[in-house]
Parts: sequence; structure tokens; C-alpha cells
Amino acid sequence: MRIKHFINKHKKAILISIAGFCCLLFIFYGSIYFGLWGHIPSKKELSNLNLEQATEILSEDGQLLGKLYINDRQPIIYDSIPKHVINALVATEDVRFYDHNGVDIRSLFRVLIKSILLQDDSSGGGSTISQQLAKNLFPRKNLGSFGIIVHKIRESIIAKRLEKVYSKEEILLHYLNTVPFSDNTYGIESAAKHFFNRSTTALSISQGATLIGSLKATYYYNPKLFPDRSLQRRNVVLSQMKNYGYLDQAAYDTLTKDSITLDLQQYSYNDGIAPYFREHVRLYLKNWLRDYNQKQDSTINIYTDGLKIHTTLNYKMQQLAEQAMKEHLSTLQEQFEESYGDNAPWLTNKALIEAEVKNSPAYKNLIKEGLNEVAVMDSLNKKKAMELFTWKGEKKENASSIDSIQHYMKLLNCGFVTLDPRDGALKVWIGGIDYEHFKYDHVIQSKRQIGSTFTPIG
Repeated sequence: MRIKHFINKHKKAILISIAGFCCLLFIFYGSIYFGLWGHIPSKKELSNLNLEQATEILSEDGQLLGKLYINDRQPIIYDSIPKHVINALVATEDVRFYDHNGVDIRSLFRVLIKSILLQDDSSGGGSTISQQLAKNLFPRKNLGSFGIIVHKIRESIIAKRLEKVYSKEEILLHYLNTVPFSDNTYGIESAAKHFFNRSTTALSISQGATLIGSLKATYYYNPKLFPDRSLQRRNVVLSQMKNYGYLDQAAYDTLTKDSITLDLQQYSYNDGIAPYFREHVRLYLKNWLRDYNQKQDSTINIYTDGLKIHTTLNYKMQQLAEQAMKEHLSTLQEQFEESYGDNAPWLTNKALIEAEVKNSPAYKNLIKEGLNEVAVMDSLNKKKAMELFTWKGEKKENASSIDSIQHYMKLLNCGFVTLDPRDGALKVWIGGIDYEHFKYDHVIQSKRQIGSTFTPIG
């Protein structure tokens, strides 16, 4: 009775408050819709999506040597994506994907009730695949306290526009071409090649479920770093596929017993096959494109425009050459160090060591900063945790900069190329023993005596 009496007494004030609140909500939504919290792309802009693509450097038989990119992305067509990958994505991320117009109201209410009112984190984020695509295409910015609310509304608006511009299949394609996977790979094709050394079209059900499962938390479920977590998450994806009719019980029982077998391929600048050759190609392309863009008045970018660079390098010959180099140099290095013993110049020749120290970038940088000789040497003698290259793998230890210089002074290096005598085509290029630690290319940067130039010909 008291509540009823209070409502009757303050009915006008309550109605005004409700109307005012609704008005504020309308204004708040309008401010987002008209771009006051960040640009909302029009349908025309959305219909002309221009995704950044990695440039691929290929061997003479079309095998991938490496990539040049800002974001490692290799877009593919819809027909290249197996149906089971699509099913895994829909079953795990958005079970009503084919029924909504970009926003799943039921899912939003579930999040509102379970996450906000009941404080239950198991409800998920409530975003549809279309909303997630909007977030991938137009990343969030730090907007302070209201950020999450603004982002959700903004992505809902963009998602609805995406649904009017693209078919469901096109939205799935754009999503799988843009979504970030583990290890800084973007798009399903790059992830498939990185983790399983195969194209998306060849992914098994288990492999596809593993990649889709990692989308929930790309670091936490990284199959390389956390195989047990990744296995558990893959089985959750398989369970969702079974629950929604994409897998039968027999297939589910079989697949959940499988382990996850990775075939990791590194496509970073420092890793992978023929890194010195790839760097030479990159520098050549950079100079060639600068002139080409000026002449053609174009803006082609080697890191974002998805170029296909065909080379004459022979993939198998390069593999065999790198393997032979490592086997020979590792043995030769051991013999080299044994031959000097405790009298090795990198240990006893103070003049030689001092000359190398003064020629190092670390020494030169400290001198430029205005430090005197004593202060510089004191700084270079301070020990810190570092990783040093050895033929048995990287060695972690506490060492000073001078210790590091002495360590690298003793390492033998090499330069090696193979040419086809019929046309001069490059087949093998080895510029050093390890590109990550030795950026100096002994093929093209080393100076040689005249006699050494004629040795290969003789």
C-alpha cells in the first residue's frame, strides 16, 4: 500500500524521470550512430573493404619461402573453406547466425542477466559473428568508462549494415579472412599454414576445430604454447558441433581421442628457409617499387598489397644446402675451438678484444651519449640476462656486452650461392649461419680478394 501510495503521489515526477531517462538513452544512441564516439562506416564504405594482405615470396616451383607483412594475412575465397570449419565456427561463436540480422537479441539478454546481474562469466560476450567482424574491421579505441557500452552499440550498428551489404556466406568469409589467430597470424589461411603447414582447404575436422577454438583467447589457447589447454578447447568445439547436429556421436567419440599434431612453419623475417635471400629480395623490391610507383603514379606497398613474388630459388636445393651448412659448420666450429684451447685469441688477445669492443654498436652508442671511456667500459662489463647463439641452440645466461662480443668473435661464418650456369638463375643463397643473430650477408656484403672471386669459376 505504501508503494502504491508513493507511486500515486509522485506519478508525474516518476513519468518525467522515465521520459528523461529514455530521452538521454536516445541522445546517447544518436551520438554513437552519428559518429560522435568514432566514425561509423556507411554501406558504401563497407561494400569496398580493402584488407591488408601479406606479400608472398615463392620458390621456382611455387612453394612459399616467406612473407612480407605488417599483419600476416592471406585472404582466400569461400569455396576454399571446408564446410566443417564453417560449422565449427557457427556452432561455437554464433549458433543463430543464419537467423538474425547482425544482432542476436536473445544472446544480449542472456549476457545482461547472467554476466551483469548474476555475475556469471560463463555466458560469453554476446557478440555475433557479424559484430565480431565489425570489431575486426574497425578496431576499438580507448573510450574510458563508457567504452564497452559504446563499442557494443557501435559494433551492432556496423553489423546490421554489414548484413545489408553482404550475404551470410560473404560475412563468414570476411570474418575468417580478418580474425586474429594465435602467434600474430590473421585469417584462417595464414593460421592453417603456420600451425599445420597446409592450406585451409586441406584442414581436417580436428585441425579446424583447434583453430576455431583458439579464437576464444588466442594466447591462452595457443596450441604451440599450451597444447593441453588447446586440446581441451578443441574438444569443447567438437562438443558444440555434436550438440547442434554437425557431428554424430561416433565421429565425436573418435575425434576427441585424437591428439593435436602441429607442423609449425615460421614466416617471420628472422625464421624460415632462405632468410638472407628473402631480405635481399625485400631490399630489391623496395627500391624497384619506389621507382615504379613514381613512374606509374601508383601506391603499391610490399607489406600490405598481397604481391606474389616468383623467384628462381630451388626450395629443395636450399633446404639441403642449409642442412649441409649446419652439419659442416657446427663440426668445424667445435674443431676450431678445440685447436686453440685456452690460448684462443678471443680469450687472451686483449688488443683484439678491445678493437672489437670499440667497433661494436653498443660502444659507439654510449660514446655518442657523452660517456667517458671508463664509464663506457663499466657499462659494457655489467652482466644481464641474455640469449647467445650456439650450434646446440640458444644459450641463456648472465653475461656482459663484452662477454657477448667475445662469444661471437669465435664463431665461424659463411656465404654460399649456387647458380644455373645456363642462364645465371639463382638456385641457392646462404648469407650466414643464423639470420636472427647475424644480419650481415656474406654473399653480397663481404669484400673478397680478386683470387676468391675466380675460385668458383676455376
